[in-house]
Amino acid sequence: MFLLHARPESPLSPSLRSQFLALLFLVAPVAAAAPGALEKYVAAPDNTFNWSIRETRALDNGQTAAHVEMTSQTWRGHVWTHHMQIVRAKDVRNPHIALVFVTGDGDGKRNLPMLQLWAERAGAIAACVTRVPNQPLYDGRKEDALIAFTFDNYLKDGDDSWPLLFPMAKSAVRAMDAVAAWAKQEHKQAVDSFVVSGASKRGWTTWLTAAVDARVKAIAPMVIDMLNMKVQTDWTLKCYGKQSEQIRDYTDLGLVDRMEDARMKEIRGWVDPFSYRARYTMPKLILLGTNDRYWTVDALRHYFHDLPGPKLIYQTPNAGHNLNGGADAANTLASFFQLIADKKPLPTLDWKFNGDGKVNVTVKCSQAAKSIRLWTATSADRDFRDDQWNSRDLEVKPGSASATAEVSAPEKGFRAYLAEVELVSPTGHTWKLSTEARVTPDFK
Repeated sequence: MFLLHARPESPLSPSLRSQFLALLFLVAPVAAAAPGALEKYVAAPDNTFNWSIRETRALDNGQTAAHVEMTSQTWRGHVWTHHMQIVRAKDVRNPHIALVFVTGDGDGKRNLPMLQLWAERAGAIAACVTRVPNQPLYDGRKEDALIAFTFDNYLKDGDDSWPLLFPMAKSAVRAMDAVAAWAKQEHKQAVDSFVVSGASKRGWTTWLTAAVDARVKAIAPMVIDMLNMKVQTDWTLKCYGKQSEQIRDYTDLGLVDRMEDARMKEIRGWVDPFSYRARYTMPKLILLGTNDRYWTVDALRHYFHDLPGPKLIYQTPNAGHNLNGGADAANTLASFFQLIADKKPLPTLDWKFNGDGKVNVTVKCSQAAKSIRLWTATSADRDFRDDQWNSRDLEVKPGSASATAEVSAPEKGFRAYLAEVELVSPTGHTWKLSTEARVTPDFK
């Protein structure tokens, strides 16, 4: 049975929320111009938004799951439709917060085990929204090819509705609206705060959603290591002698070569999360893989220290863009969501890398560590994407939270390194955090 809600009343109805967002970004002191094209697009009223319940069922562990169908918007004549899977914990101890995971194709059912983990750990709601973006579009284009196509069209005609990241961010905002409305209708539960996550292009979407919606109280972007875009592409060229083959959809259209063109600067100002860095005062968990073919191993150096806190990192060793299936990352996100929902203090992780050629690594955590490991990989050419990472345990005294190590450059080539800290959550679950990765000898 379908229950259709043409204009559900979430904590702020779409029209009221549009006015609120417009006012918010007129007065907020931020790095990017306000309100810009992204904010205007997300805040614009769109009466095609609706959602309906396709199925509700009880899960074996006592949780409740709902399959919701949502229409988020009409973008350039294309009506965007989505599936959502919403899981509600058996024992809800945090009724006012939910996690929304932004994902790609499919109906979202393959994400149910992950949603169940997050909902159970936090005693809250965990949901996913699929088909972000709606694709294929424009002669079968998908993913980066579709994003690059929309950027190129803006360069050609100056119509600022083109960038695909705008409707992608709006899809996430509408998903939050739908979760809040569903919780209110089905469980008389007022959800007004969200943790948002997503991988790759959906990680990019996560950053932008947090920049435009004040309900986002924490984020966990996955495998998107491109903040400070112009600096990153310059750094990749320096490290590899060319751009990554993974961004060929952008290089084939000459977008990287045109980074300094006036309209390309406008796009960067709208879609580069680095432009909004002053807004990211909410807790952030950045989830990466050490062997991701999109980015250099030390891409974090070009933005992490410019972000306000709180901020944490976890890098899955020997994992590419799929995070080796994502089990370790999902578990770390579960503990992060739990701490956010329970309003418990997040750990802080500090590190110092002193020297070059022979580096002294010092890592210190604000909470007692179960273990601290040093991970290293060696490369002949500073491209670590195909190289194996190996670890060794560092000495951690009982009850301590710090360790030191020495990393020496190889006789030939380069060595990358990072430290990993294993922690125990208040409920006894182990989870991991990392430092950023660096390379010795370093480029000057």
